[in-house]
Amino acid sequence: MISGHPIVDYCSRLFQIMGVMMSQIGKLLARLLRGQPLDGPNLLREGFEKAGGTFVKFGQILALQVDTLPPEYCTALMRLLDRIPTASHEQVLRIFEEDLKAPPEALYRTFDYDAIASASIGQVHRAELHDGTVVAVKVQRPDVHQDFHRDVLVMRGCMWLVLLLRIKSLYFMRDPIRELAVWTHDELDYRREAAHCDLLAHNAEGSVTERIPKIYWQLTTGRVLTMEFLEGPNVSTYLKYLERGDEDALARLRDAGFDPAVFSSNVITNFLRDAFRHGAFHADLHPANLLILPNNVVGYVDFGIVASLSPEARRKQIELTLAYASGDPEAIYREFMNICKPSADADFEGIRNRIAQMARTWYGEPTIVGNVRFRITVTTAMMDLLAVCREYGVLVDQEMIKYIRSTILVDGLVSLIAPGLDIADSLRKVVEEYLIAEARRKILSRAGGLSILTDLAIWMKMGPAAMLRSLDMVERRQLRLRGRGSQAGGKSPSSDGIRVRASAARAIWIVSMAFLVLEGGLPSWKAAPMLATFAAVFVTLWTLWMLLLLSQTDTR
Repeated sequence: MISGHPIVDYCSRLFQIMGVMMSQIGKLLARLLRGQPLDGPNLLREGFEKAGGTFVKFGQILALQVDTLPPEYCTALMRLLDRIPTASHEQVLRIFEEDLKAPPEALYRTFDYDAIASASIGQVHRAELHDGTVVAVKVQRPDVHQDFHRDVLVMRGCMWLVLLLRIKSLYFMRDPIRELAVWTHDELDYRREAAHCDLLAHNAEGSVTERIPKIYWQLTTGRVLTMEFLEGPNVSTYLKYLERGDEDALARLRDAGFDPAVFSSNVITNFLRDAFRHGAFHADLHPANLLILPNNVVGYVDFGIVASLSPEARRKQIELTLAYASGDPEAIYREFMNICKPSADADFEGIRNRIAQMARTWYGEPTIVGNVRFRITVTTAMMDLLAVCREYGVLVDQEMIKYIRSTILVDGLVSLIAPGLDIADSLRKVVEEYLIAEARRKILSRAGGLSILTDLAIWMKMGPAAMLRSLDMVERRQLRLRGRGSQAGGKSPSSDGIRVRASAARAIWIVSMAFLVLEGGLPSWKAAPMLATFAAVFVTLWTLWMLLLLSQTDTR
C-alpha cells in the first residue's frame, strides 16, 4: 500500500527492486565461483517473486514472449507464484461501501470474508445471492492502481537506462513493458473483464464442451466483479494430485467421468473454435484458469487477457495449421512466411532449407493413411520456427504472436494432462470441421441462397436448351465429333442424333443422382433436409424439361 509522498514512494520502491537485483546477482556469482550450475531461469523467477505485485504480472507477460525469450526462461516464468497476503476484512468492506454503497451483508445472503484465492491484483470470495445462487466475488486490492502505475514507471526508468547504456541484449524488454502499461490501463477495471466474459459466453452458446460463468452486472463495478461460481477442481489441482499420487482424489475425478484425453481434446477444440470461428479467445490458458467440470466440460475463469484475430489473420492461421498438420515442409514455409514481416536482409532460401531440415525431425515415419504423426511437441516445433525467425531476419506479426502463445499454452497443457494425445490429428480435424461448417453456413445463408437461386435460374433457362442446340448441331453435322469408329458409310444422321441425345439424357440423370447421393455422403444430406429437397426438386425439374425438349425435337 502506498504511503507518503509519491516521489518518496517511487524512490523507495526503486531501491527495493535494486536490492532484489543485487541479491539475485550475488547468488549467480556465488554459483559461478563454486562451479555450480548457474540456473539463470529459476534465479530470474525468484527475483520476480521477491519483487512481487506488478513484477509478478510482468514476469507472466515475459513468459509469453516465446518469440524473443529462450524456452527455458519462458518455462520457469510460467511457474511464477503470487505470495501476497490477503486484504483485511476492513479493506474489503471499504471497497464495497465506496463502489456499491453497501456492505456485502446487504448485497448477498452470505459472504465469506476469508478469500479462497488471492493474487497480485485482487482476491476471490465465495458468496451466495438472495435467491440461493452461489457466486464468486473478485475484490480488487486497495491502491492497486497506484502500485501498478508506480511499478510501470520504475520499469520504464530501467528501460531508459538500458537504452542509454545500449545493452542491446535487453532491447526486447520494450514491447513487454509497453504491453504491461496497456494492460494496466485497460484490465484493472473489472468491467472490462466482465465484458470479455460476456463475449466469450455469447460465442460459446450451444457448446457442450465449455462453460463460461454468468456475470451479475448489478453487483459488478470497476473494483468488484460478481460471477457464477463454477464448482470443480482446476487443472493445476489435478496435476498436484498426480504429483502427490493422491489416488482417492484421482478416483473421485474418474467416477465423475473425467477422461484426460477427452478433456484435452475439448480444450483444443474450444480454443480453435473460438479463435477461428469467432475471432476472440481466452489468451491466458494457465492450468489454474481451467476447471474440470462433469462430463469433461472445460470451465474457464480469469478473463483479464482475451485476444482477438481479424478475418485475414484467421485465414492465415487456418492455412498454417493445415500445413503444419500435413507435414509438408514447403507448405509450412509458404504459410509461415505469410504471417511474417521480413527485414531487408532476410534470407528466404535459408529459411526454406532450414524448415525442410527441421521438418524431418518433427514427424514420425511412416505416415498412417496419409496422415503424419508428431515425433515432438507442438511447442518444440513452434519454438524452432521462432528461432528461425531470429536467425534469418524475419519478425512474426504481433497479432499472430498472441495466437502462437496460446497454442503453446494449449500444447503444454495437453502434454501434461494427456501425453499420448496426437495433437496434429486433433488440429487437422478441428480445422477441417470448421471449414466444412463455414462452407455450409455460407451456402445456407441468405446471400448464399440468393446466389444459388440466381445460378439455378440461369441453368434452368439456358442449360437444357443450350445442350440441345449443341446436340442438334452434331445431328446436322454443323459440329463434328471425332471418334475412333467414324466412317463415311455409317448410320444415318437421324439415328446418330437420337442415340447421342439419349446417351446425354442418361448421363445427366446418372451424374445428378450420383451428386445427390454421394456428394458429402448421405449423412450430410440428412443433416440438411431443406438443401437435399431443393437439390432433388431442381434435378427432377431439369431432367423433365430436358426430356420434354427432346420429345419436341423428335416430333419435328
